[in-house]
Amino acid sequence: MMKPKRTDELTEREKEILSPYVSDVDAKVFAIRNLNPEIIGAALARYSRAPTGLKETLAREFLNPDGSPNEVKGTELIDRVVNKFGDESVAELAVAPLCIEDTSNLMTKIIEDCRIGGSPIEESTRYVLYDEKKNGEWRYVRPKSIMESGLGEKFVETMEFLFATYASLVEPMQELFRKRLPAEQFSIEVERQGNIEKACLGDLQDDGERRAHRFAYGFTMRSAACDVIRCILPACTKANMGLVGNGRFYTGLISKLKTQGLDEGHVLAQAIQKALNTQIPTFIKRAARNEYPAENHSNKRKLCAELFQDVPIEKSPEVALLDDRRDTGQAELLAGMVFPHVQHSTAQIRQVIGALSLEKRNELFSVFIGKRQSKRDRPGRALEAGYPIQFDIIAGFAEYRDLQRHRMLTQQRQDLGVALGYSIPDEIREIGQETIVQECFERSEHLHGALKHAGLVEEAQYATLFNHFIRWNMGMNLRELGHFTELRTQKAGHPKYRRTAQLMAKLYLKRYPQMQPVLKFVDYNDYDQSITRAEQEARTARKSLAAGVFDDMD
Repeated sequence: MMKPKRTDELTEREKEILSPYVSDVDAKVFAIRNLNPEIIGAALARYSRAPTGLKETLAREFLNPDGSPNEVKGTELIDRVVNKFGDESVAELAVAPLCIEDTSNLMTKIIEDCRIGGSPIEESTRYVLYDEKKNGEWRYVRPKSIMESGLGEKFVETMEFLFATYASLVEPMQELFRKRLPAEQFSIEVERQGNIEKACLGDLQDDGERRAHRFAYGFTMRSAACDVIRCILPACTKANMGLVGNGRFYTGLISKLKTQGLDEGHVLAQAIQKALNTQIPTFIKRAARNEYPAENHSNKRKLCAELFQDVPIEKSPEVALLDDRRDTGQAELLAGMVFPHVQHSTAQIRQVIGALSLEKRNELFSVFIGKRQSKRDRPGRALEAGYPIQFDIIAGFAEYRDLQRHRMLTQQRQDLGVALGYSIPDEIREIGQETIVQECFERSEHLHGALKHAGLVEEAQYATLFNHFIRWNMGMNLRELGHFTELRTQKAGHPKYRRTAQLMAKLYLKRYPQMQPVLKFVDYNDYDQSITRAEQEARTARKSLAAGVFDDMD
């Protein structure tokens, strides 16, 4: 192996062996390719200490004389820098794509709550139907702890009823939307002689346009139906998801899944680690269960249950803009510590904490901090208190799934449960299926109660449905509020989460009307009774025609 030279001049031989691995051997800006993430991460890590550029470093330190990658050298460097010296920033230099299939919707939220360093995408219940069995089974997770608890039969019986009911609603719901918007009235955009025009079924000129119309109309009807009938999908519904993340993100994710309380997460952590060991094994070498947050979570849940066991949950608005209480110091901080472990609002939690003795407050703070053994034992997100804008929100789990993905803010959610109630869409009543959907919620709540009574408190979340209400808290600055509300009120968004974002904007501007220019493009229109994806699919059809590629999403 050649010793690094103090020169940036590549020899012709070095250029030759580099050419398969960089996009342009002579450029100052270039892409790296055809190398495993361990070598890429190690080579990038050398930027901080090597006297030469990456191409020279790569050719002289990480490629063998014959031009083949020296994978041992890359692994040794990363192991030394990340795992022995603890330079965690280097763990962000290796990125790996990962696919996770047939995990529960509850687990996708736990995964996606790891905000920094990973980019997730998941199967959407707004576009995908769950009306067919796969390998003879409906698509829901059967947690081992539930199946072995004596409630396994009841769990399966409830889920079979829910999914069979869901499947029975698909065609009646699509027919309702076909009546609202018949195919003959559905138009798509087409480009003719350089002009973009709207064309209905009778105006289409060739097979390509008719095909685009058929796919766009079918997808619009299906997604409109999905938006409504997902109300009775349970949190244990399976989903596929993709992740692109760096080594630091994956280390945190695996450690979190090994530490949290659901068996599904423990199994998933092992599977993720096994898969990533084929790509970035050295970068995730330190991933392990952490007893500090595990013990801390248990202690916090126990203390909060004691403090609030006799406190009834007061009725609260679906969106509440909280008072700016940053000047109260520990009181606001303690409220954030309690919030994820109860079902009460922040305002009510603050009232309870305000009545506590100083001794009890100190106990709460001490339990939250826990027994830290090192700098890696980090307390929870309540310490991120102090945002200038903070909301408590109550909405369906379905809407939470869509709104949770924002990461330039702090969110804390409470457990999925049944205490806050649920909603049944008006369209369910229109097709005459309110009674059976009501039974779905009743069966779900009975199962939820049985699981909690059996001590399966966290597992009881699997039994809740997408339209059961959940409470979560969002803290943000003004820039993020503008981004959030302008994005989430667009016409194509789900009516329920559009309403949530609209209320957030209205409440804030009522308090600070001078900030209206920041929220200038919030859409306050009510599109209830319209099919909100129709316009978007009309545009998609034109793009399909232009590309000659048609995708019916089946």
